[in-house]
Amino acid sequence: MERDADQEFRRAMGAFATGVTVVSAARPGAGLSGMTVNSLTSVSLQPRLVLWCLGDQSERYDTFAEAEYWGVAILGADAEARARRFARAETETIEPHEAEMFAGAPVLREGVAQFACRTHERHVAGDHLIIIGRVLDFRVRPGPALSFFRGCYGRIDANDFGDK
Repeated sequence: MERDADQEFRRAMGAFATGVTVVSAARPGAGLSGMTVNSLTSVSLQPRLVLWCLGDQSERYDTFAEAEYWGVAILGADAEARARRFARAETETIEPHEAEMFAGAPVLREGVAQFACRTHERHVAGDHLIIIGRVLDFRVRPGPALSFFRGCYGRIDANDFGDK
């Protein structure tokens, strides 16, 4: 049996537990698009910068690669269905009642934290585009977060770590 190094690498990276977010942006023309992302990373406090990675084969590549303003919602533990929905291009559309403009960026109304961002830099790296955003504003809400580990969704609660 021949080894599939790409799949093995994916499985190895799947051992890194992450949170789950939905990045949102306006489509060229009209409407909003959402994409499930677990590559969100804090880059800098001064200025406040975050990054995420967009695959160059994504059906939503043009929308997100060209977006100047975009939002991030860190999903709550009860939002697995929402994460699965926005993981598929066929169900990417964000309905008007599901989002709001926050500091000039479209963001899902739900989540345990939300960020309004403006694209700061873009870098091609392998088969992905790294999008770095300047955080224009953010807000946080109480509650457990949705997590992703080895291909499965779960939950992380502050009480699991002794925080109140």
